[in-house]
Amino acid sequence: MPLGFKSAILRHTNSIKRPTLNGLKDTIRSTRSNITTDGGYESNEYIHETFFTKDNYQSIIKCLDEGYKICMNLIGYMQDYNDLQLEYARSLTSHSNKWSSKIKQQLSLSSYHTTKRAQLKTSYLPDKIAQLITSRCDAIQQVIDTYQGQVDRMYPSERLGTSHKHHRTDHIRKAFKAAQSTLSKLTDLLEKLHEQEKQAKQALHEADVQCENLGLDPTASKNKVTRAKDTQEKRQYDLEDIQEKITRTEKDYDREQEIYREKGIEIYKECRDYEKERLDQIRETLLKFSLAAHSSEYCDEQNTLFDDLIEHIDAKQNSIEDLDFWAQTYHVDYKTKSKSSETTDDAQRKPKKSQKNEAHTPTEENTQQKTIVPDDNKEESTVKTKPKKTKTSTSTEKKRDSPSEPTTPITPKSQSDIINNIKNATNKK
Repeated sequence: MPLGFKSAILRHTNSIKRPTLNGLKDTIRSTRSNITTDGGYESNEYIHETFFTKDNYQSIIKCLDEGYKICMNLIGYMQDYNDLQLEYARSLTSHSNKWSSKIKQQLSLSSYHTTKRAQLKTSYLPDKIAQLITSRCDAIQQVIDTYQGQVDRMYPSERLGTSHKHHRTDHIRKAFKAAQSTLSKLTDLLEKLHEQEKQAKQALHEADVQCENLGLDPTASKNKVTRAKDTQEKRQYDLEDIQEKITRTEKDYDREQEIYREKGIEIYKECRDYEKERLDQIRETLLKFSLAAHSSEYCDEQNTLFDDLIEHIDAKQNSIEDLDFWAQTYHVDYKTKSKSSETTDDAQRKPKKSQKNEAHTPTEENTQQKTIVPDDNKEESTVKTKPKKTKTSTSTEKKRDSPSEPTTPITPKSQSDIINNIKNATNKK
């Protein structure tokens, strides 16, 4: 078999057997690019790379440093909310002052007594709510100031400029570089060997072409063909030597990669603790902020204010009392009293009325006297009234039973005689 043909076969076989490291990296990268992330999670330059390749440890360092912006965003949100609440409180106070002043200046002819007091008490309510809001804002501001102190300690400003970075960033970066130093050297060596491999392949390809051309040239001298074959073999050996170095270096790289992974995991755990501290501070601050912004104490106090106002309006505002007040103030002789006074008077009158009824209960004599009236109609009605005849006979029976008090009953005939006597006496006069 011609040497040139054999070399060509070996060349193609070696190119199939030994994919380059760059090719493997491209394969890994293309595979990882298909990995889906959580919904809504924004992509970045590190998300499609493994943590332990190249300088991808920078991702955790950037995570720590960029946390400063997240913290400042949270502070900005809380401060804006607090400022809005304070502005709302000032608006409520202004609203309260405006309308309480207007109510006080209302025409006294139409605005007076319990109704006016109820309106004034209602107009004072916004100012009291504003005081509650201001107190709540003080508590929120205390939460903001506490968190600001934590952020300042975690992210001190650099000496030059106004930038901030995590206080452990430099330490973390040095630790990763130290752990990666040997691996970095092997990475550089592999890149150099792959470049040499590329050049060796190109040189071998040129030698193969030269041999093929000389083999097809009948005029080529034997010495020239021999030198071309020697060059071809030398290029082949050089390529194989480089590829053997690549193989050994890749094995060293794999071993060192495992060592770096172990060291890197320990450093990452330290970074994880720092990041957990930041996240825990955010959690704690959000809870404190929420409690300060909407505390049960604030709700109870606000409910008490409204309950007191409603109770005052329901118990103290009295339209009838206001009307009586107006009538009295403007000297209107109007006897109607308020419902409360009418109720009191009725309660006071009821016992007196019963006593009066008892004191003036008609006796037998009073009944008999009232029936004697100088009127024919009255006389007739008196005679015809059965209950009074019954009372007369009853009292007569009682008097008959008592011997100490003999009395003569007044009969209808005697009543008629008395009336006639009175008429005769009147005519004589």
